[in-house]
Amino acid sequence: MRIAHALATAGLGSRRKCEVFVTNGAVTVNGEIVRDLGRQVDFSKDTIAYRGKILECSPNVYYILNKPVGYVVTAQDAYAKKTVYDLLPRQLVNATRQGSRGKVRVFPVGRLDKDSMGILLLTNDGELSHRLLHPRYHVEKWYEVTLDRAWRPEDSGKVINGFHAFDGHLKLEQIRPVSKRRLMVQLREGKKRQIRRVFQRFDYEVVTLVRISFGPVKLSNLRLGEGRFLTSFESRELREAVGLSSNAGNVGHDAR
Repeated sequence: MRIAHALATAGLGSRRKCEVFVTNGAVTVNGEIVRDLGRQVDFSKDTIAYRGKILECSPNVYYILNKPVGYVVTAQDAYAKKTVYDLLPRQLVNATRQGSRGKVRVFPVGRLDKDSMGILLLTNDGELSHRLLHPRYHVEKWYEVTLDRAWRPEDSGKVINGFHAFDGHLKLEQIRPVSKRRLMVQLREGKKRQIRRVFQRFDYEVVTLVRISFGPVKLSNLRLGEGRFLTSFESRELREAVGLSSNAGNVGHDAR
């Protein structure tokens, strides 16, 4: 496999992030710095290291969390009192914490802002993470949205067509009214606070926002703050949804 793919498989992050590590000269193969993104490597034959630390090909881990309000999806914010990593099982750690034997580093796939709730996927499968977030693969995400006032059906065309902002075109893919103020909303490509910004543009405020599905994986009956490892069937479905081999080799665990 290519060097960046190997780094992502070892849990260093998304493939694009790993490409930066390579081009910056932070990666060695058999003791030599490698900057060529086309370099092919094999964990069974090559010694691959990131900043001097030898990497191993860990089994893939897929974990979903029902994120509550008030938790940030990062470990980088020094001022954050609560992060989603505080809710994970002990054997899962984030990228900035010192790893130890028997623990696996996992990374969030995308984001949910501090005021949002719902399904958050964390994994060490860098290639899967890259594809799930890339618009080319059209991975659908559904959200339940409660607005501050009654929804007007005639506004559906506006939010689906969207508008241009500094970070690109913001729009919603589908809208399904549930009640006067509650809607089901679908996104494919998500930008920062996209749903809130789209509704705000058309004079609505989002009161609550819950992500209820990520591709084929559903939130189901997970309570707020609870999480579980995906079953082998679910992880295969997730990988097949973005054209990856179903042979995920994931670690299975009981729900937390």
